[in-house]
Order: sequence, then structure tokens, then C-alpha cells
Amino acid sequence: MHPRPAPRRAPRYALAATAVVALLVGAATPSVAGTSETADEATSTTGAPAADDASGTSDAPAGPAEVRPQVAAVASPVAAVSAAPVPDRATVSVRIGDELDSTWLGGTNRRAVAIRDALTGESLADRNADRLVTPASTTKLLSAAAIVTGLDGEHTFTTRVVAGAEPDEVVVVAGGDMLLADGAGNPEAVAGHAGIGDLAAQTAAALQEDGGPEGTVRVRLDLSYVAGPHAMPTWSEHWIREGWSGRIVQLGRSGDRALPFNPSPASPEQEVARVFREALAKEGIEVVGAGDEDAQAQEVEAVEGATELASVESAAARDVLALALATSDNAMVEQLARQAAVADGGSAEQEAVTAWIRQAVSEDYGLELDGVRIADASGLSDGTQIPVGVVADVLVAGADGSHPALQDVLAAGGLPIAGYTGTLATRFHLDRHEPAVGTARAKTGTLPGVSSLAGTVVSRDGRLLVYALTADDLDEGTAAIEAASVLDEVVAELARCGCQAE
Repeated sequence: MHPRPAPRRAPRYALAATAVVALLVGAATPSVAGTSETADEATSTTGAPAADDASGTSDAPAGPAEVRPQVAAVASPVAAVSAAPVPDRATVSVRIGDELDSTWLGGTNRRAVAIRDALTGESLADRNADRLVTPASTTKLLSAAAIVTGLDGEHTFTTRVVAGAEPDEVVVVAGGDMLLADGAGNPEAVAGHAGIGDLAAQTAAALQEDGGPEGTVRVRLDLSYVAGPHAMPTWSEHWIREGWSGRIVQLGRSGDRALPFNPSPASPEQEVARVFREALAKEGIEVVGAGDEDAQAQEVEAVEGATELASVESAAARDVLALALATSDNAMVEQLARQAAVADGGSAEQEAVTAWIRQAVSEDYGLELDGVRIADASGLSDGTQIPVGVVADVLVAGADGSHPALQDVLAAGGLPIAGYTGTLATRFHLDRHEPAVGTARAKTGTLPGVSSLAGTVVSRDGRLLVYALTADDLDEGTAAIEAASVLDEVVAELARCGCQAE
């Protein structure tokens, strides 16, 4: 596969991260085209190339933390969402017909399309919209819809250090944060919001209150919080080995998130323990194993009621989920789904989590899921089958004001901006894609033989539209790149089109 060229954009197309929120939040009140007062935190934090969008590069990056790109906000006018008339269904179908007939989209009966008006849910174009297809990573939209029902958007994940069962032990207790910074946390960031260095400083201060510990300190790990395997049993080992997905953990470093060809460590939790030992030693505490990269922290369960020595909090769950979607981080979505399912009274087992996702989407969103099969929360496993019509329904629910929690996640950066952020940073790069740049947002999905795109776009008249597109019968190889470009063309045509009846 060949890397796509980097997008070249004139400043007039740039959208401020704060302004983009209007694309979704403004959908609930179409006459409003104001800006949000809250910056899009997901676009100011670390973003990883997606594991599901494996376009590949010829040069392997030096390491995940070093090469993960930073996306900065730029100022420009808001893309206005208006109360223009709903587009004409027949006109929409005609305008996108040529693109949908492209031979790059594979088998004609495996091209699935659902286009809706975002405010009314009215169908504007359908092609095989009810057919079960392989959605790849657009599965994450259903998972996100479920996750927000189980985790409050303001909830934060706490990492603690408590006194151990023995006087010379301290225990790092996992709490669901796999985005810890090595040093001090950054309160303005999502990835790296909480820091291992801060945890060590607090711990050292607590230990030194009574004159310091007697002798050396041993660091232990409590990983009992929402415990589960590092990888789905239904995943190919290739995905982990080659870095297309990280390991699913409830305690991890932001810098250890996987990148293609740069996998996450075999034990991300032990990496946290290593960094914590070194940071604690720098605070003047004599720590067993400090400086020894091969040292392993023993896994224990913290004593009930143990004295708390330190704690740090992650960013809000809403923003963590938005980052997971924007970067299509399979491991992050899986661990958030586990946490949400358990918080809602369920189990962390894979089948229990996927059953919970189905139940939440069906009951809380009122969607019909007959025949729908969900193999995992991320879309990486074989066997997931979801009609694009269901994906479009979820997007409508996240745009029409009926489900504010989902709307908040999507507006906070969960749907990357075409040509600018997340998994869309290197999409919409051709001249014919230009109308969608900055006005479309989408969740991507790519697996061998599959290309999907689902999101929102503002039409020429200012009407907010929802689209869900999947082609799952592609020739492997360069066909995936060409198919993705064709799907980008479909969205660009929606942005270009007023689509009123002629």
C-alpha cells in the first residue's frame, strides 16, 4: 500500500477546533451558527494513526511517542448550519449516482449507502441500507453510543497509590487510565492529563511525612479493576504484533499506545511500574528495582481500606472517548466499553460486553437490531455485521439533540474533521474532494477488503446531513485506497450540492 499525500489547504478552508462543534451542537438549533466556548481538547492532544486505517508507510517510525502527530487549532469562520429546506431525495440520488457506480467499490450488491437529514432523520438516499455488511471501525459509533449510557461524560478515571500489606510496600492501583504521562500531568490535555511523576511526588511526600520509610520501598501493582485479557480472543495476533492495535489495559502510559509497525509493550502496566519506580527514586525514596528495566512489579490486590498515599485523575470520560474515536484506537474503545458495561452492572467478558452494547443501543436509542452481529467493540474482529442504516440512525441520534451525551462526544472531536484531524488528516486530499474539507466529519473504517465512512456534512445550503457508506467486497491492495477516495467523493458531492428539486 502507498501512503496518501499530505493535504494542502488554503487558509480559507480552515475551521477552528471550537467552531467545528457547531456542526453537531448547532444541529439541534439550526438557526444558530455560533461558536462553542470550550476548545476541542481532542484536537490538541496526542493523536495516533488508526489501526483500522492501515494505509501503511515505507519507513517505519522511530517509536509511538516520538512520531505521533500533534493537531493544532486554527482560526476561521464557523461553517454555518441553517434551517434550509430538506434536500430532495431524487436529486440527492442523482448527484451521487456516478460515484456509487464506481468500479473501485467492488461488488455492486456490497455497496451500502444510507444518507439522512440530520434533524429529521428523513432518508435522502439508500442503497442496500438494510443489508448486513462488515462495518470495520464504524462499529465504534455503536460502541460509543452504548458507552455514554454507562459512563457519565464528566466521570474521571482515578489512579491511586496506597500503602501495601507490608510496611515496605506501596501499591499502584489501576483505575482505567491508560493515558498517563511519564512526568507531570497536563490539565489541558486528554492524553497525558494525569502524570506518573505527580503520583510519585505525592507518594514520596506522604512517605516522608513521618521521617521517611525505614529502608527500601517495593512497588506493587493492583490490576484487579475491570480485569480482562490484553487482546480479544477473536483478534488476529498480527494486529497486536504489528501495532495495528495496542493492548487493552486499565493502566498504561500515553506514550505506549500502539502505532503501525510500533506495537505497544508486552506489559504496559509493568511499564507504568518502571516509570513510577524511577520517579519515586528521583524524589529521594530508595526503591527496589529502580533503574533496572527488567525488574517486575508483583501483582497483588490492595488491602481493603489501605491508606491512600497519592491519586491522580484522568480527563473526563467524554474527552477520552472522543480521542479514542478520533484516532480509531481499538484498545481504548475496548477498555472503555469494558468499563461502561461493568459500571452498568455487567461483566467484562467479551460476549457480555458485546451483548451489553446491543442492549444499550436497542433500548436507549430505540433502534431495531434484528440480525445485527457485534463481535467486539472496536470492529477489528471477524464476524461483525451491521447495516449502514443502523449506523446512520446512531449518527442522527448524536446530531438531532435527542441524545446529548453522544452529541457531546461527537462534537468534542470524536468525529475527525475532513482534511485536518485524526483519521481524516490524510483524507479528502484531491481537488474534487475540496467542498467537504472542513465541512465534513467522519469515522473511518478499513479492513482488508472493506472501506467504510460515516459522519456528518454541511450541504451547500447549510443543511446538516448524515451519511453511512460501506463497501465490503473490495480487491485487497490499492483498491482500498481508491475505494476510500471514492467514498470521499460521495461526501464532497453532498457538500457541493444544495440538492433541492429542480
